[in-house]
Amino acid sequence: MKLNKIFMLAGIAMLGFAMSSCSDDDNDYTPGEPVSADCPAVSFVAEESGQSLELDPADPTEVTFTVTREKADAAASYNLTVLSNTDDVFVVPATVDFAAGAKEATVKATFNNAEVGKTYSFEVALDDEVVNPYKSSTRKSFTFKAVRVKWNSLGKGQWIDGFLYGFWDEAEIQQRDDKPQYFRVQNIYTDEFVTSAGAAPAGYKPWFVFMVTNSGNVTWDGWFSINTIHPSHGAEVKAYLPSALNESLAGDDAASVVHYDDNGNITYFELMPYMYMDGVGGWGLKPHYVAFPGYDLASELGF
Repeated sequence: MKLNKIFMLAGIAMLGFAMSSCSDDDNDYTPGEPVSADCPAVSFVAEESGQSLELDPADPTEVTFTVTREKADAAASYNLTVLSNTDDVFVVPATVDFAAGAKEATVKATFNNAEVGKTYSFEVALDDEVVNPYKSSTRKSFTFKAVRVKWNSLGKGQWIDGFLYGFWDEAEIQQRDDKPQYFRVQNIYTDEFVTSAGAAPAGYKPWFVFMVTNSGNVTWDGWFSINTIHPSHGAEVKAYLPSALNESLAGDDAASVVHYDDNGNITYFELMPYMYMDGVGGWGLKPHYVAFPGYDLASELGF
């Protein structure tokens, strides 16, 4: 592995921001109904709602989530109303049950009949009368999304950063079983790596997912994260699919291509994401590479 310390890049202009003033109309409102003194202030946990999980077919097909309440003197049960449920595959309890004195309870929903490769979701809600709508932390509903996917390991390849850090390292490469045009690559921008290079982590995600198109291009969903907050600008450095950043850049999507050997086997991906910091600016197309197992692209490129 070869590593160059993160360097400072000049010439990126910070975007200004506009201030707006309040008008007299802002004070024209009708107070809401007061909350009953008996309201238990039940809520889902905000950080848990909106989960989107990818599960191996061998994983348990269940999800657990937390419900809280403030008034906890007595044991009580509160209704859970299912608002949506893909193909009715999720089995969600009709109530969440609290023991006397308990301010938290755990709910388990199962989805044993979920097909591999299909995305399922559900949304469940609490009754209005048990919720305090005036608390900013209150979450009346909970949503969850999951897909069962089997990934087959192809072995260790190489991830090569030709831009910010200038390094390469081994990375596992996997291929999706039901949709072989999809590949995922181990994210080697760990918190430890980023910190040692002089930047701050942005939130580590273990895999990059790429798709090979029939025309030989490589694409991805929106942007992928190299887990880096730029030390000068305090903004996350993102690797955008150009068209996802701006429709006018759609032609640049074609710069990301797959390379094959004479036998039609993939040797490496040549990726050209548009490196950008939201609200700050960017550097344009910058190269990153994924060399497949057995192909030493790092040496070929002089790393």
